[in-house]
Amino acid sequence: MKKLFLIALGLVSFNVYANGCGGEYQAATGTCRIIDGSGRQILYNVPPPQSGNSTPPSKKIVYVSKYGAVATNEKTGISSGALNKDSIEEAKHEAIKACEQGGRNAPCKVAIWAGNACLAAATGKEGKKFRVFYTAREKPGQAEPAALKQCNKAGLKNCEITIPEGCSFP
Repeated sequence: MKKLFLIALGLVSFNVYANGCGGEYQAATGTCRIIDGSGRQILYNVPPPQSGNSTPPSKKIVYVSKYGAVATNEKTGISSGALNKDSIEEAKHEAIKACEQGGRNAPCKVAIWAGNACLAAATGKEGKKFRVFYTAREKPGQAEPAALKQCNKAGLKNCEITIPEGCSFP
């Protein structure tokens, strides 16, 4: 029984060394997935194991990012956003498209965008006008308090969250 266990353990460790991964090996795509200390997902290609290959394969590191954006119409005050998009351009385009609602709320423009972060906005009243404070933060739970803090620091009345925190992470 001990011999069988040692053989199984040897095969498992050979497989880890053979694919050179050190993370989650995805055989179907030949990639290795690792989550680094900051929570970013790192993908790299791992060549298939070859018999007699004693050198570990070279690693190609690919950082995966996700983007979010908020667009607003300054005349109407209507805002909308997009999260978890693969590029900044896609996030901005989708936010404007959602804000304009098929042309009924045009023109909208991007107020804030961020990659691998959380977005939020707070609004406060200054006389008869409203001012909006947009924030982006790297960690969940920090964007809303930061937006409220900016609003209150500006001395505005009735500061409140008007765009709840939304995050875009890999």
